[in-house]
Amino acid sequence: MTSGLGRFALGRPFPDREHAVCVSLPTVRDLVGYEEKDPRVLETMVSGYPRFVRHSRIEQLIDYLDRKSGEDGMTRFLVSDQKACEEAILYCSADQARVIRETGFSSLLVPKGTDQSERVSMFLQHSGIGISSRRAEDVLVREGQIQSAESTTLMDDPGGLVREIIAKAHGPEIFPEDVLLGSSGANAFYALFREASKQAESSGKDLWVRLGWLYLDTIEVMDLLAGETVQIDDPRDFGKVEAIFNEYGPRIAGIVTEFPTNPLMQACDLQRIRSLCEKWNSLLVVDPTMTSPKNAKVSGLADVIVNSLTKYAGCEGDVMMGSLVFPSGSDRGRKLLEGTASRLCPPYRGDLLRMAEQIPLYNDFIENANQSLPHVVSFLEGHSKVKAVYWAYQSSNQGNFEELAGPDRPGCVASFEVDGSFKDFYDNLPMLKSPSFGTQFSLCCPYVYLAHYKLVKSETGLEELKRAGLSPFLCRLSVGTEQPDQIIAAISEGLKALGE
Repeated sequence: MTSGLGRFALGRPFPDREHAVCVSLPTVRDLVGYEEKDPRVLETMVSGYPRFVRHSRIEQLIDYLDRKSGEDGMTRFLVSDQKACEEAILYCSADQARVIRETGFSSLLVPKGTDQSERVSMFLQHSGIGISSRRAEDVLVREGQIQSAESTTLMDDPGGLVREIIAKAHGPEIFPEDVLLGSSGANAFYALFREASKQAESSGKDLWVRLGWLYLDTIEVMDLLAGETVQIDDPRDFGKVEAIFNEYGPRIAGIVTEFPTNPLMQACDLQRIRSLCEKWNSLLVVDPTMTSPKNAKVSGLADVIVNSLTKYAGCEGDVMMGSLVFPSGSDRGRKLLEGTASRLCPPYRGDLLRMAEQIPLYNDFIENANQSLPHVVSFLEGHSKVKAVYWAYQSSNQGNFEELAGPDRPGCVASFEVDGSFKDFYDNLPMLKSPSFGTQFSLCCPYVYLAHYKLVKSETGLEELKRAGLSPFLCRLSVGTEQPDQIIAAISEGLKALGE
């Protein structure tokens, strides 16, 4: 078993595999350096969370293609296909960009040092249309630039196995043919929302409701593609949701929410939200990734379910993937299936093979997390140096989560704030500190710093966070398969730095 407990060097990939998703950021100084692109930090990284950190294999392939073509003065982005390049050019107003078809992917060339280049870079992050490090690695082998690629167990239909297990996790009413797979959770949402917003616009619906503080890329994609969005910070405030529908009902294309939300683990009254959507013929998109769809049973209420398989399903921490589920009982959702499928970036076969190797661990990992997390939460809630704890069963959710999940199904995530110096706690915590969650190894993510650093740097940003109830110093804990008392001991050591 790979453990996330202990002290790990800056920039260390985790796990110790070529395509690791996590990377160690052991101190607040390192964390700030990562966000501000300090060479001291970035030069230590050969990998990281893939949509935020360009993997070394992708860097190698870009360098090779630039040398081969003699390109100069252009920044090269490696994109899944030509259609995705055209979308990037359109949405980024990259009128000076050029597209080159490669074998199995496309190069998008944008003038270096321009606003266009910066916009394209951010668009690739939010839409998830870039190629995976495994595809880049295989191209490098094919071109004779490296000797070998990662070895995985071969099978005829790895995607079929993934869809089968994910369908079962959602519930008996979901079948493999109801499941679409994308190259990442972000790409799954991007493809869905592109199709949904297009169809809604043709029906005269141009307003989308963002229910709760959602993940960064979800926010960015909605802002980019939606006609207009309304933000409701607390998803449990049904009165506010109802008031929005009473005022704008015919215009409302749909609601997008997480159940529970990332990182405050807030759960709306999904039954009542569904009733509103039925009344006004509005789409209900739900993402249950935080606790897993195996725990959060939303498929009887949602029109479409979005799930990042990088978490829980890819519990060994070295593969990106996402899924979309279209329940057969929802006509609104099923109308989107074909168009969404045409917009998705399908997972690379090498990533499917790697996911197929580890997804058989999915159910056992979730059951282990369900048993471990309550012990850790009990410790946190009882500690004098912890001033707030957020998890799926927090009392402020008013039973909304338990109504659908039942008892004792919290998943692996709890967020908390310390009473004292965040820096002292963070720097002294003997645990992997990295983006992501849902891995077999425990890790602590300084969520706001990593997802919303720009907001931390301005007064208006801090006010926005405050309105959403988000502390800049929030820690999001993901418990792994280590024993609960070992995880608690590690957290205790970090808390000791705050004094008695």
